[in-house]
Amino acid sequence: MKTTSYALLVNAAGQLIQQHAFDHLPDEKLSRMYSCFRCINESENSAEIADAESELLSLCSEANLYVETATPQSLHQWQAAMSYFGLTVNPPAAVSAEAE
Repeated sequence: MKTTSYALLVNAAGQLIQQHAFDHLPDEKLSRMYSCFRCINESENSAEIADAESELLSLCSEANLYVETATPQSLHQWQAAMSYFGLTVNPPAAVSAEAE
């Protein structure tokens, strides 16, 4: 079963995929990302899930947060998800200014 922090990461990554933040990745990495999503959501093997979660976190570090289509809400969701892993994400300046 996936952990809460990875559930947040899957949801945030899913939003950013829809908003084209991962369009720059090669097809192989995108395929791996979708495989990780499936494994986390469907597998019952905790070792498989842990491997998929680790790989997903690595792939998510390659998100392009500066795409025009990313919404402030999805970027804030992304920041919250990444903060669970102790990773600091610097959002685009326009989003930082909107938050103030």
